[in-house]
Amino acid sequence: MDRVSVKALRLQDETLLYAFECANRTHFERTVPSRGNAYYEPESFHQALQHLLSEQTNGDGCYYLMWCDGTIVGRLNVHHTDADTGEVGYGVGAEHEGRGYATAALRQLLTFELPGFKRLRAETTSDNVASQRVLVRAGFRRDGEARQLEWAGQTLTFYEYVYQFDR
Repeated sequence: MDRVSVKALRLQDETLLYAFECANRTHFERTVPSRGNAYYEPESFHQALQHLLSEQTNGDGCYYLMWCDGTIVGRLNVHHTDADTGEVGYGVGAEHEGRGYATAALRQLLTFELPGFKRLRAETTSDNVASQRVLVRAGFRRDGEARQLEWAGQTLTFYEYVYQFDR
């Protein structure tokens, strides 16, 4: 596996991130709801990025990019769900899947100072075996069915995974 590094989202990354998001739109929309057409317009994308950076500054969320050899290969986010818990989300670009980037990035994230978190949780669909493997390899454990959701004419079951910090 190539070396992946996880770095906090910065305004300076906007051009590369915008290209990454546009190039992977169809790929990501296969597994998560669309952000809508407006997100992919440069000004709307800029405003969305500014919003994330503001949340990051205020401590409401932690937003990271996965990098390999100067290229963005994925994203990693942590949102507060309550005072003690953060919810993790991640996505790897289509041409970078299957190289262990998400697992390596999650492992790195677990070494970061994430203020106030006693545990992290993540959800993935029951049929997304690759994402389930990523979570288990990074040290998360499955904690049952989280919920079901109707999407694109089918019922999806989401599993919840949890990582408990030893703090």
